[in-house]
Amino acid sequence: MLVRRITLSHFRGVAAGTVRLDGNALLVGTNSVGKSTVCEALDLVLGPERMFRRPVIDEYDFYGAQYQPQDGSSPEVRIDVVLTDLTAEAERRFRSHLRRWSAAQGDFAEPDAPTPQEDGDQTEWCLPVVILGRFNPPEDDFEGATFFAHPELVTDDLTEESADLGGGLKPFTREDKRLCRFLYLRPNRTGNRALSFQRGSLLDTIVRLESESAGQLWETALRDLADVVIAGEETGFFKVRTELRGRVERSIANTTANSQRLFWPALCW
Repeated sequence: MLVRRITLSHFRGVAAGTVRLDGNALLVGTNSVGKSTVCEALDLVLGPERMFRRPVIDEYDFYGAQYQPQDGSSPEVRIDVVLTDLTAEAERRFRSHLRRWSAAQGDFAEPDAPTPQEDGDQTEWCLPVVILGRFNPPEDDFEGATFFAHPELVTDDLTEESADLGGGLKPFTREDKRLCRFLYLRPNRTGNRALSFQRGSLLDTIVRLESESAGQLWETALRDLADVVIAGEETGFFKVRTELRGRVERSIANTTANSQRLFWPALCW
């Protein structure tokens, strides 16, 4: 899938703005112009791992940190993303939420426009999705969720407008997001966390993706490492480890003499 357009509203340092993309894209600019904001916005909409965070959004995600209701209305974060170049599987799964997209216009085609098969590929199917976020005063907490942006619920005099987040839109679930194959690797500016297992790092992402298809990769690795001999009993390292372990055990009241393994910050033997 390709991201064709991303529209931000009331998100971080952007009051309102649209970024149009075509194929490979490179965001270039000075500090604090919104490069990371665009990437974080895409991660919010498409990244399945981001939905594990609770709350999904917080006060710093609101433009000017303005999230409290004012004049009877609540500020709302809104990020719209249009995806094209859909796979056959995606077209089947999301068929009721697709719209026609015109690359020439850089916008949705008219509702009565021919289908991509009828117009000689002048248009193509696209998937519009949106994430909405707001502060919920009764719950004293933030709420955010991703939805299919099409079709929108049409309200009339006989239909009571929903007060729920999304206003009746169908949720775009974590399983749906996995089909988008979106991967966002956050920069490690200090360099000392490049190979860490913190959420969102390269190793964390690899482990999670592998565990979905090959089981618990991390637990398997730990079991395999348990049989690895780091140093023999005659080495200086083994003697230092034994002495240090003995001193630590004497300082910890609940450590038994028969313990086979001691875990300590930065040390694992």
